[in-house]
Amino acid sequence: MPHTDEADTADDLEWIRSRVLNVIGHELRTPVTTVRGLADALSTSADPAVRGKIIAALQRNTRRLERLVDDLLTAVEVRTALPVGDPKRVPLGQVTREAWEEIRQAPNQPVVDLAVDENGTAAAFARPTAVRRILSQVLRNAVTYGTSPVTVTISHHGDTDTVRVDVDSPGDPLPAEDLRYALQPFWRGERAVTTAPGLGLGLTIARILAEHERGTLRIEGREGGGLLTSIELPSE
Repeated sequence: MPHTDEADTADDLEWIRSRVLNVIGHELRTPVTTVRGLADALSTSADPAVRGKIIAALQRNTRRLERLVDDLLTAVEVRTALPVGDPKRVPLGQVTREAWEEIRQAPNQPVVDLAVDENGTAAAFARPTAVRRILSQVLRNAVTYGTSPVTVTISHHGDTDTVRVDVDSPGDPLPAEDLRYALQPFWRGERAVTTAPGLGLGLTIARILAEHERGTLRIEGREGGGLLTSIELPSE
């Protein structure tokens, strides 16, 4: 029987469904199993010092689970997962450095240097939570898959009332397929799969949040290899 377009589409959808469920199951299983083990240990330990360490570990892993769920809901654009509240002026240089420090403090992070070239007055007019999440996702992607140094250039464009953040992350040349699908949920190229675990949602979430704040996020392969990510947000 010849293969029809409908059959091809059904096969593609089933492949995507299987891939998504496998990735989600793997990523959620680790913290869930850890939380269960910590809870069991807490119920049997009478040592206050040990119980304090277990509680701290439980808090870390429940926060990780919360972030995973938020990421999943944001990636499929569930409105209740998107930041709410009034936009404010958000100093981009400050938030970039704060996000970077938080990433560097995480365990097992590669050693990557950051250089920030900023217009000190450049500020986005957006929800602070969204801006922090956008920058955190983009910088985490750069640290995980790029090489040193990551260069962030922040500029203000008064003619369009926008601010722009360019994140230049050196690395290996990226296949055209990765560049084409990198902003789509659950896409993980071969190199990403072999480099680090993940859901393939980081850049997707950053794009959705940027659009939620009346902005844009674009990527392109940089000359010599790696990725250039450009974020534009309103300044007014």
